[in-house]
Amino acid sequence: MEEKLTITAISGWAIPESWFAEQIRDAFPGSKVKVLYPENPENEQEARNILSLFPAQLYLGYSLGSLWLLKYQDNLPSNCHKAILAPILSFLNTEPFGGKTSKVQLKYLIKILSNDSSKTNVLRDFFFNADLPYPESQIEEIPERNTLINGLKFLENNSVTGKETNDFLSIIGENDTFLDAVVLRHHIPHLEIIKDVGHSPTPLLKQLAKRILN
Repeated sequence: MEEKLTITAISGWAIPESWFAEQIRDAFPGSKVKVLYPENPENEQEARNILSLFPAQLYLGYSLGSLWLLKYQDNLPSNCHKAILAPILSFLNTEPFGGKTSKVQLKYLIKILSNDSSKTNVLRDFFFNADLPYPESQIEEIPERNTLINGLKFLENNSVTGKETNDFLSIIGENDTFLDAVVLRHHIPHLEIIKDVGHSPTPLLKQLAKRILN
């Protein structure tokens, strides 16, 4: 594959789009990158519109974006490359698909976001152990409150089984805070687990670039 790619990336929950785009460009120098955050991930028409408006050689889903891309992959062109980083089959631990978050934890987060709680404080608490490296100054760049709540409800109500990942390069960190990599590998046999890496997309993107560009 040529080194300069057209990349359409679906972001993870509460990740600043500009920061995520910068991480992708660092991993894929010279590439044309479009980062998207669906306002209502449950809306299939929105998904169709997004994927038709931003055609790419590589479609990339990170965290929440991985589940979204798996759910709507029938709208992708047949000749594209597809990848999922920190892939979510089920975010909740109520299903045996590698999620670590309880329904109580997720509903609590939805509740406090629905109130007038400081978005900054909510995100700082949520990502405390996730090792996400974007500067706190960029928190104000993340989507507005209703979009964040829609994303959490999407994570609450949607799951896949693993068979949907067959055509995707799949990479996860060994120490992911939200996902059990060992459990996920039972459902995604081709899943690549990176040692000493957490949920941050940066090292996962670098590994993906090695796989695609070399």
